[in-house]
Amino acid sequence: MPEHKMKEQLAVSADKKNAGNNAWAARMRDIAFFGTQQCELQSTVHSAFCTIQGTPEKLVVNLACTAKSEEHVTALMQYVNDHLLPQMEQSLGIQFEVRNLQFAVAGRENLLPQPERLHGSGHCAGWLDDPFATPALTATEGFRPETGGTHADLSMA
Repeated sequence: MPEHKMKEQLAVSADKKNAGNNAWAARMRDIAFFGTQQCELQSTVHSAFCTIQGTPEKLVVNLACTAKSEEHVTALMQYVNDHLLPQMEQSLGIQFEVRNLQFAVAGRENLLPQPERLHGSGHCAGWLDDPFATPALTATEGFRPETGGTHADLSMA
């Protein structure tokens, strides 16, 4: 039964790999949550949201932070760049290859349209989660080509 033992060994190897991937994903979630919390603890911050994704070779941090007023934005940017991100990198043991940072002022968050207003564009709603995605342009509801055919395919993919 050597074949049976080989199958068991392969199953164990796959389980170990998945456990490693799950541990990495959990670690990234924990550090991203830490980043969100640290921003929100600042008295000048209205709200914040942070995610981390990628592999150790290409690690991406996405941070959107909204200040309570315009005069706090510069100090908030300095805090994030000089203190928070280096602390997060140190905790992960890896530097971020890509830093997607967005800062806004409460009441003036005009960064992207609300996802419910977008028609057929799955990439735009997850801009924080997938910064490398190429947005697809699709026909919106109500648009009818003059030729009387079906919706036009405007995708760039």
